[in-house]
Amino acid sequence: MTQTTGFFTTSDHAHLYYEVHGSGQPLFLVHGWQCSSKFWQRNVPELAKHFQVITMDSRGHGKSSKGLQGQIVARYAQDVRELSEFLGLKNFVLMGWSLGGPIVLSYWQQYKHDSNLLGLGLVDMTPFPFSPEEWNSQGLHHYNMEGFNAQVNRLINEREEYFEFFANAIFKDGKRPAGTDWVIEEFRKLPPWLSAAIYSDYIATDFTDVLPTITVPTLVVNADGPVFAWGIKQGTYLTTLIPNGKFVPFTESGHMLFYEEADKFNKTVCDFVQDCMLPKV
Repeated sequence: MTQTTGFFTTSDHAHLYYEVHGSGQPLFLVHGWQCSSKFWQRNVPELAKHFQVITMDSRGHGKSSKGLQGQIVARYAQDVRELSEFLGLKNFVLMGWSLGGPIVLSYWQQYKHDSNLLGLGLVDMTPFPFSPEEWNSQGLHHYNMEGFNAQVNRLINEREEYFEFFANAIFKDGKRPAGTDWVIEEFRKLPPWLSAAIYSDYIATDFTDVLPTITVPTLVVNADGPVFAWGIKQGTYLTTLIPNGKFVPFTESGHMLFYEEADKFNKTVCDFVQDCMLPKV
């Protein structure tokens, strides 16, 4: 399996870490808030047997530079665009988990007339965390700015306790399994001021109206858990807004469904990408 790792410099001079594994049809995976490429560790080795898999540490996250600039979803999407051009990707499939979902939708919003995309994937995400609509099960729904302020306070003043809480919350039973200390280690790599900045943009930016504009096949996968209490209901509804959407529920996992149900996720993604590759009649 071929592998490339390195850094590339964006148009606004951020230095972003990326990895390329495998060859063939390109598949670009975008991680969530506080996370990194390492979160795909149970997926990349298998998916790279079939595709060229690209991962990137979003600015501020993981191994990428910690500059103050560009901590908004739209710029993160531009970073995806710039890396795809740097690598010369053609007709790739772009999938995003959690915060990565709005990044994917922002990419489509900005570049839909020249997207270079074959398909999209939305992994356990909401297009508008502040939404007051019944479908939204994010904890800050209905414009809960007080909840956000309390979260930022914990993130800065009770940092390790908050990381432990959040690390538990991303698993199905609200308790992280043995052998996942690396999750908190990755959380620590995002400085708190950058963490608050990108999250404040994420919760208040509404990409719901982007869903009906998507013209490529789109995979939506969700689970119920501490992060999205009724995630399956949420994903089912959101899929109805996408013209060529396909929904797959995950029932034995939580927010990190691709880690807890890795075999099912890998097969679901393989089948979806291969379907995207079929000639259109």
